[in-house]
Amino acid sequence: MSYSFIKFNDEIVDSKIMMEITDLARLLLKKKAVTVTVRKYSYYNPASNEFNMSFFWKHRTDISEREGFRYDILTRYPSPYILDYRKYDRMKNSDVFTQQIFLSLEYYRNRRAAIRQRPLIENVIQKGDRIKTEEYRKKSSNDAEAFLKSFNIAIIEGRETMEAFGETMPLISDSTEESIALTEKIISIVSQKISLKTSFRLHDMPFNDISVFNRTTPFRKDSSRLDEKAEEEEEEETSRVDTKTDCDADEANMVGETGDNTSRKSAHGKQNPYEDDVSDYHEGFGRNTGDNLLEDSGAINQHAVLNIVKPKIRLSQYKEYQRIFESYNAVAKKVVGDITQILNYKMNAFQTRRTSGKLMKNPIGPIIDDSPKLFVKKNIESKELDAAFTVIIDQSFSMTENLEGCRNGVIILNNILKSLGIPHRIVSHHEDTFEVMKNHYPNNVYEHMDFERSKYYYPVSLMDIEASGDNRDGLIIKHEAGKLQMRSERDRFIIMFSDGLPSAEQYNQSGIIDTHEAVQEARKSGIQVINIFIDQSNEGNTLAAIKNIYDTNTIIVNDAEEIASALPNLLKRILTKILV
Repeated sequence: MSYSFIKFNDEIVDSKIMMEITDLARLLLKKKAVTVTVRKYSYYNPASNEFNMSFFWKHRTDISEREGFRYDILTRYPSPYILDYRKYDRMKNSDVFTQQIFLSLEYYRNRRAAIRQRPLIENVIQKGDRIKTEEYRKKSSNDAEAFLKSFNIAIIEGRETMEAFGETMPLISDSTEESIALTEKIISIVSQKISLKTSFRLHDMPFNDISVFNRTTPFRKDSSRLDEKAEEEEEEETSRVDTKTDCDADEANMVGETGDNTSRKSAHGKQNPYEDDVSDYHEGFGRNTGDNLLEDSGAINQHAVLNIVKPKIRLSQYKEYQRIFESYNAVAKKVVGDITQILNYKMNAFQTRRTSGKLMKNPIGPIIDDSPKLFVKKNIESKELDAAFTVIIDQSFSMTENLEGCRNGVIILNNILKSLGIPHRIVSHHEDTFEVMKNHYPNNVYEHMDFERSKYYYPVSLMDIEASGDNRDGLIIKHEAGKLQMRSERDRFIIMFSDGLPSAEQYNQSGIIDTHEAVQEARKSGIQVINIFIDQSNEGNTLAAIKNIYDTNTIIVNDAEEIASALPNLLKRILTKILV
């Protein structure tokens, strides 16, 4: 798990603000799948459908980060509709100063289009404009930097031209093509007066990403004329979001849990050295060889792939499983007894004072009240609860100390649900950080129990569960909610075990938003998502972020050992609510 809120270069971004800003960006950009992140510079990247907000707005006393992030969106949201990214290839190999002039002119086009579409924006961004202007008026280290700052002050002030070096330079362009022409004109003037060598930036754009995007995206208008054999150049990112691989994996390696990069794999992926494998018994075994690659087409998870794994079990695991099962059997039986009692009562209960049915033996009360409800009717209730559950266990590195407690709780839950005849599915998951490659993020989902076998068998493979990799929670919730949606039960639930925030490759900032949206989409389809949150660190920020994701459906335990005692009561409350 990540630490508090969202980490960016060891800084923290409030997840609630990120959710609000993401909603605003998607509304204005009219792109439901756009990803919103925080980086050094603000821009929209069409190649990844990603809107970046500037880290400039963090740690300021003159404006809140919410207002600052809103400023970035309000001044740039027309980007995908007015900027002609096909023309950007012409600026890819230009020097920094030239690119900055070009991007400044394109930024001005964005501002003007945004205000033209929504005039009220001009008032909303005044505070941000004032702060930017004050920043640009600070002392510069060279003439090129000073010119770029003055150039952008003129843009913020809404001028049509700028006077410099005795020349009048136009600032307004109506197309990307015109921005390029104006850039060339300005460079021809300025280059005669000052040195243009500088590394100073006010704006940014991943020109190489856009170049590849133009060559490889089929719907680009000029794709037939593009050189498909052109060598792809990889541009260094201005910043990179850290994943849990960088800290938890190294820590795990230090304590001897893993080996080198070539051998650090989950035990589920290793060949079993034992000879007591149980073939196709209870849960089956081995990695699927069929169509087991499931992809989320959304921008956040576009490179994530799900590998469905049926873990092996060993006969030697049954004895330990049975010991745990029996140690908590009395608790499970108590819950089963209470629920069965409610079921029996409902099956035998009568509804009185009805307008139809069998006449009451003693209808004096309704007669005195002059009521026509003189009849009774016996309830016809099913002997089984019309419900289905999916249990998801985060088995990432940070769960190392918590998996045993989660496992014991799930064993109790399986005992209760199986005794009541309620179908359920039990899975654990992690992103395989040691197999992550560019544009390929493999995620393993281990099926310890499926719906069809849940009434008869036991999830013995839980005995072999181990911590590994990261956790892409939103993707897993979407996958499991999809399976629940296909079921006919009236009441459907997902119970999620975790100890913090989602964290995976390129998934720290966007992962919280993705998980929150996965939970909301599940609820819209009638699935309740409940998070069992193991709060050992007692970090208020992390807890607040978890509550933002799961709302009130968050059960907090201070130690994983509490799960075995807390889960039966939780399940009893859920089932009782269904029945009563």
